[in-house]
Amino acid sequence: MGVAEKGTVYVGISGGVDSAVSAYLLVQAGYSVVGIFMKNFTKMVMSNGEFSPCWTPEWHDAVRVAAHLGIPLQRWDFEELYRSEVYDNFKQEYAAGRTPNPDVLCNSEIKFGAFFDAAIAAGADYIATGHYAQTNKSGDLLTAVDEEKDQTYFLNQISRAALCKTLFPIGHLTKAEVRDIARAAGLSVAEKKDSTGICFVGEVPLKELLGDFMKPTPGKIVTTQGEVIGEHDGMFYYTIGQRHGFGGGGRAPLYVVSKNFETNELVVGAENDPALFSATVVASACNWISEPQIGEQLFARFRHRQPLQAVLSWSISDERVILNTAQPQRAIAPGQFAVLYRRGECLGGGVIE
Repeated sequence: MGVAEKGTVYVGISGGVDSAVSAYLLVQAGYSVVGIFMKNFTKMVMSNGEFSPCWTPEWHDAVRVAAHLGIPLQRWDFEELYRSEVYDNFKQEYAAGRTPNPDVLCNSEIKFGAFFDAAIAAGADYIATGHYAQTNKSGDLLTAVDEEKDQTYFLNQISRAALCKTLFPIGHLTKAEVRDIARAAGLSVAEKKDSTGICFVGEVPLKELLGDFMKPTPGKIVTTQGEVIGEHDGMFYYTIGQRHGFGGGGRAPLYVVSKNFETNELVVGAENDPALFSATVVASACNWISEPQIGEQLFARFRHRQPLQAVLSWSISDERVILNTAQPQRAIAPGQFAVLYRRGECLGGGVIE
């Protein structure tokens, strides 16, 4: 866990197996553990024939976990801050034609921002979460043992100061080992499936969510050769690199290459269309947990779970980084994050322009 001495830990309990096992391991290690359920966003959804807040099932699971472990559980409300710092950004980015990553902002603004500050103010020596990541006393952010589950990409915007007082209890475990521990401990969420939805609304479809605040403007779908093959529902519904059955009629699959907002045209091409590739990526508003040093070999990741990409050359100026990769990168999406690594350490990153 990176810290030898014991103390009071405020652990985020989301209702999933990862945070539940994190809390269990902290209790077993002798820490004084306080569970915190973060209520960040409320959308009324249909459940069991009636409308209820989208976070209700997770809250009930968190309550069961805390009761089983014999630890106190508090529900902290960060909804106002979440809406202003994460949800508003989410809306603005989609309106501008980019593809935001609210999970990254949730971590920097809420979990390792507001929650961290409130926990320390309440007397916590450390905070803990169920992320697959590792850290040390110096506050270096290290990748998880389970490469498939590593979540350092989503943590690239948090501060070293927060990392110095953060524990990642499952960072040294594989997902299979986490579930085995949950079963052995009798945790009710041992077999619960991982969430695949957007961080603040769970499994609500993205198209449905966007429809809550954006009015779609249909327009033409054109190929990179200029052929009109159909009509799109609204530019913001599509992501660069997204596969879609554009055109139909037995045509080979086509992919979103770019968005022309001046003409409201969605441009598509074949899977390996040259327009989908770029060997240079520019990111701004960079946050450095450990700033890269001139001349060292770096690797980059431009989406979660992407294999690390070798960087041939790079430069940093005014919180902006320019990366030239060894291999052309496919479907770089503005609004996502370019995250840099060296020897198992996540250095930080910035928003792709």
